[in-house]
Amino acid sequence: MECEFIEYQDGDTGLGVIGKVLRTSVEEAVMKDGKVDIDALEAIAFDPYTHGYYKVGGRVGDAFKDGLKLK
Repeated sequence: MECEFIEYQDGDTGLGVIGKVLRTSVEEAVMKDGKVDIDALEAIAFDPYTHGYYKVGGRVGDAFKDGLKLK
């Protein structure tokens, strides 16, 4: 992802950087039916609280549907 810096935030609840996404790209090998295959992407995420990197993968639910079952 290519991003443009917008602003740096420093407050009582923490620090943050705000940016605007300008471009994204992905290798053809991680595409499936015209969409990014999240599991094939082998993405990682950073957890600022534990200072750890974690693998992202495996669908765990359906957005905007699973929460309705809790009503």
